[in-house]
Amino acid sequence: MDTKNQFTFFLLSIAIGVVGGLLYELFAFVRFLFRCNSGKRKMIGICIDVTFCISFAILAIFASFFLHFPDFRGYMCIGWLVGGTIYLTILHKILAICEKVCYNKLVKIVTKAKSKEKTLQKERIDI
Repeated sequence: MDTKNQFTFFLLSIAIGVVGGLLYELFAFVRFLFRCNSGKRKMIGICIDVTFCISFAILAIFASFFLHFPDFRGYMCIGWLVGGTIYLTILHKILAICEKVCYNKLVKIVTKAKSKEKTLQKERIDI
């Protein structure tokens, strides 16, 4: 068993787990669009979750291939879990704050555009 560079591969596995967390964010958005939290659409939610798991497995396999990982080792799975946990505990909150800021700016822009549109319609009626 080759023990050379195991720590490097573990750190790369953590990075893959963080990227998997970002991938999960995309699938969470799809779950939100389909409103999978309600009772009627739980099967759609399960299908989306299974699709995420398959996508993450493909991501992990391709990343392992392109990064020239040695044979499959248990610490790789632990690294993926640690990376996903890091994403969910730290980076997810930062991303949520950014999404909230962008959402609030978008709402202000849309509200301003709607008020201008209503003003233009009132001016057309008055003329």
